[in-house]
Amino acid sequence: MKKAQLTFIIDDDNIFVFVLKKLLEKNENFVEFRDFKNGEDVIEILEKDVAQFPDIILLDINMPVVDGWQFLQKLEELPNKDRLNIFVMSSSIDVADVEKAKQFTTVKNYVSKPINQDKLNQLLEQI
Repeated sequence: MKKAQLTFIIDDDNIFVFVLKKLLEKNENFVEFRDFKNGEDVIEILEKDVAQFPDIILLDINMPVVDGWQFLQKLEELPNKDRLNIFVMSSSIDVADVEKAKQFTTVKNYVSKPINQDKLNQLLEQI
């Protein structure tokens, strides 16, 4: 199974991020991870340095400042966007959200919360 050397978590829910980080710590396939409260900071990182590109981005939809949809739209402007593996994570089971996520070329899949070890390992199989 492939390892994710660097994973970005973009989610403003502190409890979810805490639990997700604990899951990632216990999973030997995820080496380093960083968390962000909104997509704006990540856009700035990705625009500056291709070497900072993570192997996986775990993206929530509903966040302040720059939400998940706005983040995905901004990514469409990046020249190296095809190197990104984004997984939209949401508690929404709305079919419209799932279909909307499929419209973005950088989105590999839509993952329903809660997240567990099996779901994390399935993500790695898709990159």
